[in-house]
Amino acid sequence: MLFRNCLFLIILILSFGQSLYAAPVSHANDDADHLSRLVREASDYQSHGYRGQAVALLEQADQLAARLGIDQNDTGLQLAQLYYELGEYPLSQNLTTRILDQEPAIGIQAKALNILAAVESTLNSPKDATVSFIKAYQASLKSTDKVMTATILANHLRHELDYENASVALEIGQQLLPLSTAQGTLAEQVEVQISIGELFIRLADQTGESPYYNHALSILQRAESAAESLGQVRLQSYAIGHQGLLLVNQDNFDEGIQRLNTANFLANSSRSFESAYLWQWQLARAHRRQGKIDKAITGYQTAIATLEKVRTELINGSPFTFPQKVQPLFAEFSDLLLTAAAEAKTAADQQAYLKEVQAVLEQSKSAELQDYFQNDCVVPDQTVDLKLVAAATAVLYPVILADRLEVLVNIGDEVHQFVHQINESDLVELVNDFRYNLEIDQGDDEYKELGEELYDIVFADLESLFKANNIETLLVIPDGILRTIPFSAIFDGEQYMIEKYAIATTPGISLTFPKPLDADDVSFFAGGISDSVQGYSGLPGVPSELAKLEDQHAADVLYNEEFQLSSIEAQLGAGRYSIVHLATHGHFDSNPLQSYLLTYNSKLTMDLLEQSIDSRGQTGATLDLLVLSACESAVGDNRAALGLAGVALKAGARSALATLWQISDAATVLIIGSFYEDMSKENLSKAKALRLAQTKLIKSERYSHPSDWAPFLLIGNWL
Repeated sequence: MLFRNCLFLIILILSFGQSLYAAPVSHANDDADHLSRLVREASDYQSHGYRGQAVALLEQADQLAARLGIDQNDTGLQLAQLYYELGEYPLSQNLTTRILDQEPAIGIQAKALNILAAVESTLNSPKDATVSFIKAYQASLKSTDKVMTATILANHLRHELDYENASVALEIGQQLLPLSTAQGTLAEQVEVQISIGELFIRLADQTGESPYYNHALSILQRAESAAESLGQVRLQSYAIGHQGLLLVNQDNFDEGIQRLNTANFLANSSRSFESAYLWQWQLARAHRRQGKIDKAITGYQTAIATLEKVRTELINGSPFTFPQKVQPLFAEFSDLLLTAAAEAKTAADQQAYLKEVQAVLEQSKSAELQDYFQNDCVVPDQTVDLKLVAAATAVLYPVILADRLEVLVNIGDEVHQFVHQINESDLVELVNDFRYNLEIDQGDDEYKELGEELYDIVFADLESLFKANNIETLLVIPDGILRTIPFSAIFDGEQYMIEKYAIATTPGISLTFPKPLDADDVSFFAGGISDSVQGYSGLPGVPSELAKLEDQHAADVLYNEEFQLSSIEAQLGAGRYSIVHLATHGHFDSNPLQSYLLTYNSKLTMDLLEQSIDSRGQTGATLDLLVLSACESAVGDNRAALGLAGVALKAGARSALATLWQISDAATVLIIGSFYEDMSKENLSKAKALRLAQTKLIKSERYSHPSDWAPFLLIGNWL
């Protein structure tokens, strides 16, 4: 359902729209005037979607208000709200707690508790959130602010629906009914009505209480009338659009599509593209349900084109906008095209559909990386054509859908489609079990059994195609949970996949720049830590790892105390190196701001890594390979794995060699040493060098378990 997490929308507009300017502003001195300007400018930025700029201004305003001894509650509440929207939950929580500790007026308490409850809900503390919502509701009753009461109840209802607490949600729905019937006379009140209407549709969907559909339609119709009388075209579009969505879901296609077309027209006429793409998306869904596939395809194409106009602003800072409002659009369109390809009557039509699927997948992968790193520039301007992929290389796109896994295989200029029926939840469980058994040697062969299951799902049907085309290298663009496992360790009953093929991964082929490494012109920088620092265990194998690089490849080395943040930044920015090797603890998190590499005295964040390597741009030198030999990401955290997959792009490197989990120092030294030795051989790609290094450990007695060799991933340029 669309707008699942609009929690902040009604808090933001209703909680602050009235209170921000309620207090008279003193013009007694320049500081007070400056404070007033900061708040006004922040509100303007906020209303246009520029939350980062709004936060910077409000932080100044909050500090200035403290210095002047002026009440900070209004600016504090607005700042707490923005922190919440940007995913800075501890900062939001701290601010609301600060306000509540001051025992402010009852209306301020209600607003602060409302934000606190939203944070707690997002942080998976449902019981705490429910308690805070109840306290906020009680405070709002004492304040006699009916709009605030409706806002809090709507947010509480959203929370209970998100956590599928149907009985509690119905109770809140009953409380909201009398409040929802009041005719709104302000834009903020109309927005509450629209939110309640949308929530009542969800309530009916989740509980089967169909009268709420009628309540929703009635509320949305009143909101439409009020928005029209106020001249609020954007709100009118939302009210009409939700009516259309409800009618289509009730199979009233003619009237529902008419309503969605009207909503789309109004959204475009007011340049509200953030809502226009939603109605275009719903129109595409409606046409698909009617069996009008060509119209549905055109509708999805239009929705994606409209989304691109506002995607950056839409997802900026929000931790849940992309997975809930962007990714499903790409996924649905991919599903439609894949179904159309499977049912195509001619080979030409099938290829046309499959190539469009690839284009949609590439666009989706780029958008997902931009969302993760909150940076459009992480995706390069130039892209690579699939036709340029070398012979004997197959490009694989596993696509996870609700009821199946599809694998597209691109060889040369032809795309092949394979389908395996499996529920997404079953696939996720299997992948997580496989990863867990790979990472820790349990003393049994369960990882092989799980690997065989995955082989049957992903690779079994592909092998004959690989053999017919003499495939030697697999380039995998993994999807979702599949990012968290090494494809090299999937087992066919006799061999691991890495024993048969060289394997590399990439976030997208269009994000990859295949170019062989010039083995005669390689320069190394290597650094690392063996000491136990900042609460992390020591890495006793690092001295020999770095010594080999220094002795065999003349690497410039920073070790232990020398591996300071400032020294690393200086070395990385020097621009002399084609290979950078960092032997230190690395952590990749679902929040990119929490991803880092450990230095002796600090942490090298992904932003600092990017800035340091970017500074070499003036030299024209490109970093060919970034090696991170002691990284880790959590089992099942595909967003953290996305960060690992995108590390080469973020760092400005053509490729990266990194680990999904930490392995023994001795195994690391063996793999790294073999990798560099074989990589320097003529006509041997990095992917093939890694394959040779891993197969040597597989054949050894001591390091044959995948826990010791499987976590190494080659990401990006595989040549």
